[in-house]
Amino acid sequence: MISKKNASLIGLVLVAIIWGSTFTFNKMALYGLTPISLMATRFMIAFILMITIFRKKFKNIKFKNCIGGFLCGLALFLAFILQTYGLIYTTASKQAFLSGAYVIAVPFLTWFAFKKTPNLKTYLGTAICFYGISLLSFNSDMSINIGDILTLISSIMFAAQIVIAGYYIDREDAAVMSTVQFGVIGILSTIFLLIMKDFSFITIITDITSPTSLSVFYLGIIGTATAYYLQILSQKYTSPTATSIILSMEAVFGTIIAVLILGDVITLKMIFGAIAILIAILISEL
Repeated sequence: MISKKNASLIGLVLVAIIWGSTFTFNKMALYGLTPISLMATRFMIAFILMITIFRKKFKNIKFKNCIGGFLCGLALFLAFILQTYGLIYTTASKQAFLSGAYVIAVPFLTWFAFKKTPNLKTYLGTAICFYGISLLSFNSDMSINIGDILTLISSIMFAAQIVIAGYYIDREDAAVMSTVQFGVIGILSTIFLLIMKDFSFITIITDITSPTSLSVFYLGIIGTATAYYLQILSQKYTSPTATSIILSMEAVFGTIIAVLILGDVITLKMIFGAIAILIAILISEL
């Protein structure tokens, strides 16, 4: 029989593949929706699905059993709103690699939260990662795209979610944590949606077979509910740093899928930048 450790590794690889695909489906969904509308619909779909499946787990539940999910939800809300808006100004393939920079942030956030000092490999990996990011982000005139900046900031928040989930996973149920974090993101996004009087999500209801609608359903059911539940479930048997190194492969899968479906163009400079980031990840985490 396969061990829980190996099963968790396989689960995280599947999560990386799914996450890699979301960059392309996000890009497709943004053709018909605003970023905040996409977030609201995506996470409300995931929340409704999870609360329906695991409704028995929420009978007589107390807030102290949901703190991890609540904090994860806040971190992911900031991460996704930055990432989604960033995708308007950059390509799906480029964002896939830049988002992978969270793997470098995880050890430093762990240090900040739990006083675990990073080793020399982490510092070396960070330097190489910064070089790779500069190759991916800076244009010929040394300017940086606003979409790249938003994506890099979002990667720090994704790292925060991994660290928070790693801390609370032994204290809270994986299904409850996942459901609560989806609810937090969905509700906050909906509030912003109403404040901004943004009703572009109606297009999903009026034409459920359009590429935009199908992309949102994929993101809600597969890219969010399935992937994040599997991440938290698998992370129970792996450390935050081990989790981040495996999940960082979403950058590779994301770029491949973006090239195949969206026809994104990969330049030699981007290839060298991507290689540098992958080398940094290996140095920092292995």
